[in-house]
Amino acid sequence: MPPAPAAASAPARPLPLFDHHIHSDMRNADDYELMAISGVLTALAPCSSSHEARTTGQAFAARFDRLLDAETGRAAAYGVDLYVGLSVHAADMTDLDSALAGVDELEKRLDHPRVKAIGEVSLRRLTREETAVLEAQLRLAARTGTPVMVETPPPAAAFTDMLPVLARAVERSGVDPALVAVMDLDEHKLGQVRAAGPLAECGRYGLAVSPRQDALFAVREKITHREVTEILDRWGPDRLMLNTGFHFGSADPLGLAKTVHRLRLGGVPEPTVRALAHGNAARFFDIPG
Repeated sequence: MPPAPAAASAPARPLPLFDHHIHSDMRNADDYELMAISGVLTALAPCSSSHEARTTGQAFAARFDRLLDAETGRAAAYGVDLYVGLSVHAADMTDLDSALAGVDELEKRLDHPRVKAIGEVSLRRLTREETAVLEAQLRLAARTGTPVMVETPPPAAAFTDMLPVLARAVERSGVDPALVAVMDLDEHKLGQVRAAGPLAECGRYGLAVSPRQDALFAVREKITHREVTEILDRWGPDRLMLNTGFHFGSADPLGLAKTVHRLRLGGVPEPTVRALAHGNAARFFDIPG
C-alpha cells in the first residue's frame, strides 16, 4: 500500500492587510475590488503629484476634498475602507504664497476622521520655496501630533542630495522624528536614512513591495520578498511597514498580498508578517480596530 499522505498543516488565520501607501485616485476603481479580494480591506491614499499646477489655496483645497469625499466613496463601493493623507506636494507648487495658502487649507481639514497623515511631503528641486513649504507642514505636524509621510525620489543621487535637507528641516521644525515616516525605501536607502542624524529616530520606514515585473511604465522599482527578508535580517521588523506604493504607472494592487504570501512560504514568523503588513502601520496612523 502506498504511504498515507502527510497531514496538511492548518492554514494560517486570514491576515487583515493595511496598504498604507496607494495612489489610487489616478487608477481604475477595479483595483479596489482586487485589493479587497486579496485581503486589503483598509488603505491610506496620500497626496502625490497631481500633474496639475495649483495656483491658489482653493486649488489645493479642491484636491483635498475630492480625496476625502469622492475617493473614499469610490473605495467603499468596492469594499475598501480608505483613509487619506493631505499635503501640498512640491510638484504641484507654482509659488510660495499659494502653496502656503494650501497648507492653511490642509490645516482646516486635519480634524476630519478620514485624515490620518500629512503627506506625502516632498522635495523635488531643493529650492528655498520647497523647503519653506516642507517646514511649514512639519511645524503643523508638530503642533497637532499628526503623522507625516515623506516621499523620497527614486534616483540614488537625488535621494542622497535630499537627505541632509530633510534632516535639517526636521530639526528646524521641531517635529518629533517619531511622527515621521520615510517612504519608498530599499535596503541601501534605509541604511542611509538611519545614518542621517534625526532621521535615524523616525517612527516608521516604508518599503514599497511587489514581485518583480518587466513593466513598460514603472515609475519605481519595488522590492521583492527576498529583499524584505534581507532587511529583516539586518534591521528587524520593529519600525518597518510594507505597502505597494502603487501609482499612475505600471503597478500591482495585489503586490502586498503576494509579498505576504511569499514571506510566509519563506518561513518568516507569523507575528512578524502581521506587524509588517498591518500592525506597525495601523498603530502609526492610528487606524480604528
